Amino acid sequence: MLLERAATLATKISTYQKLKSNAAEADLFGTRAKQFESASLLMAGLRETLGRLADAGLPVDFEPSDGLGYAEKARLLREAIKEDPAKVNDPPFDIKHAFTDRLNGIASAGHKAASAAWKAYVDKRAAFGADDVLSALGQVQQFRASVAKIRQIRSDAAAFGDSLPADPKAAIASLDTLISQHEAAWATLAASDIPASVVAFIRAAASSDALLSSYTSEVQAWLESRNLLGAFRIKLR
Repeated sequence: MLLERAATLATKISTYQKLKSNAAEADLFGTRAKQFESASLLMAGLRETLGRLADAGLPVDFEPSDGLGYAEKARLLREAIKEDPAKVNDPPFDIKHAFTDRLNGIASAGHKAASAAWKAYVDKRAAFGADDVLSALGQVQQFRASVAKIRQIRSDAAAFGDSLPADPKAAIASLDTLISQHEAAWATLAASDIPASVVAFIRAAASSDALLSSYTSEVQAWLESRNLLGAFRIKLR
């Protein structure tokens, strides 16, 4: 009876150890799965982001460091696991530090490059010039409403560069609309009781298209009487 109990206990201990070993191995498989899933999702997201920007006419100049090398690592790992699934826990290289961490770094660098490219694009499209003229016009009661509208449009346009849009094409279309509104706001800038020559000069100066010949004595007198001469500069083309 005692020997039978001992044999039964030995069997239970052996079964427990096997289950414990299998559980530990399962945990390792789970860890690997999470590492691969995280890297895969990040790389897929980067590919989608770069693709959307390219489709919108804004390709991003981004070349991952040693991309071919990591592709070869992925091939070696795939072949090793195909031959022996247990190789996922005994890989031919350090999966975390030499593979998944590197892929995560590539994904992060790619998103930074995409964000920088998008911001540069928006900044270029929304380069409306210095605010000196607007600040000067804001001091004139008749121009304040128009100045407020122009400032709001500029702010809205600049905000497009704060983050990558989910739909670059739609974002670019909205940005186009704001730029058109900005041009229209300048084109319709007008005020009662202000000479037409002054309004025309200010409009032209705002877009750097003012000619020296348009700086008449009437314009000079009006600007000087309101201490606005310092808001304008003469530049050679």
